[in-house]
Amino acid sequence: MLNIALLNESFAPQYDGVAICVQNYARVIHAAYGAPYVIVPEEKTRDITKFPYVVLEYPALRAAVADQYKVGIPMSPRFRKRLLDLPVDIVHSHTPFVSGLLGQRLALKRGLPHVSTFHSKYKDDINQRMTVGNEIPGEIVARYVAAFYRRCDAVWTVSHGTANTLREYGYDGEITIMPNGCDMPATFRDEDVRSALAHEYGLDASEPLLLFVGRMTYLKNIHLIIKALGALKRNGRAFSMLFVGSGEDAERITGLIKEQGLGKRVRLVGKVMDREKLRQIYCSSDLFVFPSVYDNAPLVVREAAACGCASLLIEGSNSSEGVIHGQNGILAQASVEDIALGISDALTQYDLSALGRNARRDIYISWDDVLREAVDAYRRILADWKPKQRDRSKTIIGDIDLLTEISDVISRM
Repeated sequence: MLNIALLNESFAPQYDGVAICVQNYARVIHAAYGAPYVIVPEEKTRDITKFPYVVLEYPALRAAVADQYKVGIPMSPRFRKRLLDLPVDIVHSHTPFVSGLLGQRLALKRGLPHVSTFHSKYKDDINQRMTVGNEIPGEIVARYVAAFYRRCDAVWTVSHGTANTLREYGYDGEITIMPNGCDMPATFRDEDVRSALAHEYGLDASEPLLLFVGRMTYLKNIHLIIKALGALKRNGRAFSMLFVGSGEDAERITGLIKEQGLGKRVRLVGKVMDREKLRQIYCSSDLFVFPSVYDNAPLVVREAAACGCASLLIEGSNSSEGVIHGQNGILAQASVEDIALGISDALTQYDLSALGRNARRDIYISWDDVLREAVDAYRRILADWKPKQRDRSKTIIGDIDLLTEISDVISRM
């Protein structure tokens, strides 16, 4: 039996990819392997009594650069005592920021190994949000992230592409690939459900249905999708499309849809919190269009694959790892013209049902399978564990200084 501390900046009812990952780690560990202890910034809409395992919250403020995220302030003596009293065997953080530093402090104080998973392109994210005309904020973040992971006892990434990104940030240590899983059950299309869904959203059920699920942000190249759809419409191609999600660029996206004359073909439906409803949407779709070069091993691509829906992805992106053009998905370049051509070819030259079946076979992996591998890795780490001799507290203080530098840069934006 293993007791695992799981730390992150987000958790249910937040539904970004990392939050879903941590929730599934906790769910499977609780069901089969031991006791998870989830440690996250507080969220007013979260009821911690509803979880079958311990969720420990610390005070938080909403981040100025990302409205859906919180910045934690884990300073109270009462919280610190509760944290240090947790009966954990290993610490696993899923962020290099405040919760990650908290995990490192917990591991240091208790003499435990600290595992941390690198999930996101933080450098790209900060450069996208900070409109200063240069990449200095992103470079500072990359330097901080590399320093954080050098101090961890084991570093995991969710794909080979993600590992390459971390190395580009300056990290030069060992990396274990631990993929993301999928909590969407392997399932199949129901034509009655598809017809009802088309009716609900005012779409033509006889037309191919395209789908995007994720944050409504230009960072994920949604504007390229819409412009590509505009080109397809002008060339007489029949289609409908659903965008599922919310985000900072929703208003701009709505305006671009109107500008491209797509009001009758495209629907923005907001977040779909009901997982069964989301499964029905995936199963009813013919092609998942996800041209993001920002994401690392996105869960939504696995969810689509679980439901037999192949994806159009950008060739060479981290998102496209494991996808072979024309076999289990469609690959395109990150341009309006190539995305439009890729969608058109997918709808006219390929058997999308066969591509979807192959995607389910090749890309889908359950969280049960992932956690079986992760728990084996935890056990190997514990069996070989020898506390490091260097004073990690000094480097934690150095990272806090660097976090202050990042905050100062942001405050001057």
